Amino acid sequence: MPSSRQSLVVSRQSTVAARLRVGSLPLALVALVAFLAFAYLYWFPKAPAKPDAVWARILDEGELRVGVDPSFPPFEAEDGAGNLTGLDIALAEEIARVWAEQNHTPVRVHYVYTGFDGLYEALLAGQYDVVISALPYDPRKTEDVRFTHAYFDGGPRLVVRASDATTKTHADLAGKRIGVELGSSGDAFARRWQRRLKYDLQMFDTPGDALRALNLGRVDAVFTDIIAFTAFTHTTREVKIIGEPLANEPMVMAVRKDTPDLFAQINAVLLAMKQDGRLERLQDEWLVKRW
Repeated sequence: MPSSRQSLVVSRQSTVAARLRVGSLPLALVALVAFLAFAYLYWFPKAPAKPDAVWARILDEGELRVGVDPSFPPFEAEDGAGNLTGLDIALAEEIARVWAEQNHTPVRVHYVYTGFDGLYEALLAGQYDVVISALPYDPRKTEDVRFTHAYFDGGPRLVVRASDATTKTHADLAGKRIGVELGSSGDAFARRWQRRLKYDLQMFDTPGDALRALNLGRVDAVFTDIIAFTAFTHTTREVKIIGEPLANEPMVMAVRKDTPDLFAQINAVLLAMKQDGRLERLQDEWLVKRW
């Protein structure tokens, strides 16, 4: 018969075996690894964020480099003598002014002319710090750049004759004649609704041609952007805009992904300008009064 000591050893071995039965050891290891990972993430100090060299350079050298295609008034235009004007130019200058005031150091804007199709490529190549050039938001580019808050909505608007008291939305135009610029965003919007609302689409080479047809009663409404509308109403007040944009086409600024501080600083200025009315005043000045 086994001794009491042997019985005790067997009993302890059985207990250990029970505790380390199949499947328990891997689970214990997983739990240990999870605990160590948790401890590392929450108890160990994190490495400091990589400094934004571009933002540091802007403050050190006092220069913001802006990529712009100066061929799209009233957002940006060049007068032939090197002078730039437009909403985007006014925004860039205001951003620089705010930074200079906040950081107690001069900040000037250096404009780098680039064709519109090459704006992203030159930005990624480091030729400038930010694109401010009537840039539409493009979700396909978000892998390469960061887009700031929108500062303007360039979506198509519903325009009718000033005497029209019945049209409230595009749905009220079922079966009516709709004028659009061929290939424009207003054209695209009209085509999306044409089958359901039976629009009689009338195509024009320019938005001005479509608006003149509206003024003459040849179409019942026009889907066009606010820039074309504003330019047209400088010569006549016989047409009006109804409601908000038919589709959102936000205009944004773009920076490289390795400039998080610059991105945050631009957004901070844009948000403040929206809140205190400066952005609306600049839009009114450059998109309405001067155009």
